[in-house]
Order: sequence, then C-alpha cells, then structure tokens
Amino acid sequence: MFRPAAFLQRINDIPLKYKFLLIYFLCVLLPIIVINVFFYQRNSADIKLREMDNLQKSIERASGELLGLIEESVALSRSIASDAAINEVLDRTYADPVEYFVAYHDFLRNNLTRYTSTYPNISDIRIYTDNDSIQSGSNYYVIGSLSGALPWLDQFAGRDGDVRLAAYEERDVLNSGQRISVLSKMNLYAANSRYKKYLRVDLNPEKIYSIMKREDGWLRLLLIDDRDRVVLDSASISFRTGVASSVIPVPPERGSGYVIEHTLGQAGYIKGWKLIGIADTRRIEMLHDAARRSILWLAAVSAIIPTILINVLFRSYHLRVNKLARHMARIRDERFEPIAIAEGRDEIGALIRSFNAMAVKIHSLIHEVYKLEIRQKNLELEHLRAELSALHSQVNPHFLFNTLNALYVVCVKNGYRDVASVIRDLSLLMRQMLSRGDDLIPLREELHFTAMYLQIEKFRFGDLFEYAFEVDPDANEMRIPRMSVQLLVENACKHGLQARRDNRRVAVTAKLEDQALAVTVADNGIGMEEEKLRQVMDMARSDGGGHEHVGIRNVCKRLELYYRGMAAFRIDSRPGEGTTVGFRIPIRLLIEEESKEGR
Repeated sequence: MFRPAAFLQRINDIPLKYKFLLIYFLCVLLPIIVINVFFYQRNSADIKLREMDNLQKSIERASGELLGLIEESVALSRSIASDAAINEVLDRTYADPVEYFVAYHDFLRNNLTRYTSTYPNISDIRIYTDNDSIQSGSNYYVIGSLSGALPWLDQFAGRDGDVRLAAYEERDVLNSGQRISVLSKMNLYAANSRYKKYLRVDLNPEKIYSIMKREDGWLRLLLIDDRDRVVLDSASISFRTGVASSVIPVPPERGSGYVIEHTLGQAGYIKGWKLIGIADTRRIEMLHDAARRSILWLAAVSAIIPTILINVLFRSYHLRVNKLARHMARIRDERFEPIAIAEGRDEIGALIRSFNAMAVKIHSLIHEVYKLEIRQKNLELEHLRAELSALHSQVNPHFLFNTLNALYVVCVKNGYRDVASVIRDLSLLMRQMLSRGDDLIPLREELHFTAMYLQIEKFRFGDLFEYAFEVDPDANEMRIPRMSVQLLVENACKHGLQARRDNRRVAVTAKLEDQALAVTVADNGIGMEEEKLRQVMDMARSDGGGHEHVGIRNVCKRLELYYRGMAAFRIDSRPGEGTTVGFRIPIRLLIEEESKEGR
C-alpha cells in the first residue's frame, strides 16, 4: 500500500547530488527526447498528409483539364452530328463520282476543316459512312473501302449510347499512329438514316501530352481506358494499348510510391476512364530527412545547453550547501564560526547569511546575558507604556461625553432649552464621528445627523440662517458612506455662509434619477471664482495633505475608493450666487456594496 509519508521520507534520504541528477533526467532530458520524438512523428505525418493532398490536387487538376478537353470535343461532335445539311448530303445516293463531287464542293468541302483551326484541342475530324456512292477523301470516308483499318468501329458493338471515347492504334498507310477520339453515331434524323454514318473527332495529342507532363517532376500519371488498358504513361509519353495488370507497373528507379486513382467522370461516354497518379517518394523522403536533421539538431541543442546550465547551477549549490552542512556540524561542539564564502543572493545565500547572523548572535548572547536582561526590562516597560496610552485614548472621549452630559443636565435644570438641545446634538454628533461601526449607513440616518449639525448652526446664527431638506422617500434606505453629507454641509456653512451677513440658507436634496442616487448640498453664500473652483477640485482629487477643504477631499476620496471611480463628484459655483456640491452614485453600485455588507 502506498504511504505518502514513507515516500517523502525516502525522497528526503536521497542526497542532493542525486536529486539534481533525477531532476535532470526526469524533468529535462526525458521530456526533450519525448517531445522531439513526438514532434518528429507529427511532422512526418504532416509531411505525408501535405504531399498526399498535393498529389490529390495535382491529379484532380490534370483530370479536370482532360475532362474539359474531352467535353469540348463531345460538344463539337454533337454540333456536327446535328447538322441537317451534312446528314442530308451524305445520305444521298449519287449516280456517278461527278455528281458527288459537285455536292461535295457545294456543301461538304469546308464544313469540317474550319473546326480544326477554330479548336486547337482538335487534331482531325472525319465522317465514315457505308454509302458506296460517295468518294473517300478529305474528311469523308467510305467504310467498305477501309475494311480492316477501323479498329475504333468495334467500340459501338454491344454497347449503349451514341457517343464513345476510344483509344486505339490506327494503321492507315498515310496517317498511322495511336489516337484518342470521340466517336458518335450520326442518327439524329430518321429521314436521313438510309446509310450508317459515324463521326470521329481526334483529340490533339500535344495537348494531352502537355497535361500529363505538367506534374512529371514528382508525379507519374497513367491514363486508363474503360477496358482497363494503360492508354498513356507520362513517364514514357507514348500511348499504350496493352491490357493493364492489377498492379500498375512502376519503374525501378521510382520506388514504390503512393498511388491515387481518380475517375474522369460519370458520363456514359467516359465511364470507366480514370487517371492514376503515382507519387515519387524521393521528394517525401527528402522532406523527412530534412525534418529529421532539424529535429536532431534541435534535440542536441535542447539537451546540451540545459546540461551545461544545470551543471553550473549544481556546482554553485553543492559547494555552498556542503560548507553550510560542515559549519552546522561544528555547532554541536559549540564552535560558532561564520562561513567565509561568497554567499550569493539566492535561497542558499540567504541560508548562509542567516547562519552567519545566527552564529554571531548566539556568540553575542552567550557573552552579553546582562545586556539581554536590561533590554528585556526595557521592552516590558515600553509594553506597559503602550497599554497606558491605550487606556488614555479610551478615557479622553469618555471624559468629554461625561462633561457634555453634565452640561446638558445643568442646562435642562436651569431652563436653557436651546443650549441643552445644542449640547445634546453635539454629543450625538461626536458619538457618530467616533463610532467604529459600519462605514455604510442608511441615507435617512446620515440626514438625521446632518440635521443635528444644521440645528447647531441654527442656534449659532439664529434667524439669519435657514435650512431645508428635499428627500425622495425611496432613497431613504440607500446605504452611503458615513459623514458624506454632513461634511459637505459643514463645508458650506464654514466657507460659503461665513462671510454672508444675513439670509443664510442651505438646501439638501436627495433624489433617485437616471438609475442613480443624486445628493446635492446648495448654499447661497459668496461663491467662488472659476480659478478658485478649479483649485478646490484639484485639491479634492489629490492625494496630498493640506488643511483646507479637508471635508470635501475626504468625501471625494471615499466615494472614489468605495465605488471604484464610478461615482461622480461635482462642484458648481458662481461669485455672489452660491455653491452647489453633490455626488451621483449608480444604484447598482449601492446594491453591490449593500450585498457585501450583508455577507
């Protein structure tokens, strides 16, 4: 059973030297080998896939060009076969050769020769008929007079269709050679079917050669007819009319290669015809060799450089760790000697520095026990002073609240109700400011303490001061930062209304508008010039200190921190007309902060 503790103990027992070697072999050398082998296999597969894709594209391109050449010839043959004039003239029975030659000159002489110059993919066009009354010559021939010289004629024997693609060897004395032709029966018109007529359109062999030879640098193409015969071999550029074997013959110098078969089309006249491509594997082997060499170089560099670096790092660690181990062994003999070596700034260096500091410290402690005792007493004294200061910090506010309460009781007993009200509000305000509770409070609570402050100002100024609140009831429970409204009101009273002699007024407004809580504090004080207003705004948004406009800067900074800079803070002022200070907080941010407080 596997026990983690025992396994970790075995790991801890291995010397540091062998741990480095394990790290090198398992975490550096082995991954490099595995990654490079995987990369080579993947790269080889990609090369093969890419070359096969190129092979497929090449054979499709050659097949498409051959098919286009054949279809052009088929379209031409159908056009000629549907020529009513040619069918009618060839279907006549002529009394003598003179009568035929008159008809030939009048109707047949230039009907076929004009196509050979118009269509460069066509080498020759001929019509064969069993009408013995015409004379063989030019493009028109009598079948009976050419007996045994028409190997293509048996293409129609026992087969359906009026159009065929045939490969054969013509043994004509004047025009012998191998041909690929489009053959068609001229039987479209029943009225002109007294004699059999065949149209032969010979494809231009040079065009076929150029298509087959285009990929000859790395691809061998074989054209196979519907009788499974090798018609054309791009390696030899000659027609082959023998029957093809099940295994396509490959020259010995070409190797085995990759073989792809592609049919020319599904039309009846080319059904069974196909193009076979045999790739030259030497190109693929060259790419594999190049990839193998690159990966071997990469593996060598990836292994040699980490080996050198790890060796350097190991020597650096091993030398210092050995020295540290020897000096720590001397501590058992109470020999506190510092290690004299260049420590370095890494963890081992930190350990050596810590050891040297520890050795010096222990030596110092052994010889300076008395100083240690005095230092300990000083520390205890400082601790007592800190506790006393903390008690004083608790007593001072408590004393202040007790004093305010005593003043409040005296004022109530003597009937100073206005003074008593001011002292009570002042006491509540101070408790609010010194409270360490949640920094987010409901708007109604903030406005309540703001009203207390305004009541104190009312006591101060008397009938010369008025204030008003306009609050949307739906906004009362929105939680905002503590003292965010009271500080703005205090700033308005201090800076805006202080210099005004009469009719001082402050208006506090809180509304929900445009998916935000809008709070404004407006006064009718002396206002500010544009330059002064800009200075105040810069001071409110700055991080520096200063003794002016502390309240505005406090509110602005807290809004920025609480709501991630998405709360808007604004000051509008005109000289002699007053100042309006306010902020807008999106409701979704208020809800988010409230949910955080709830958690």
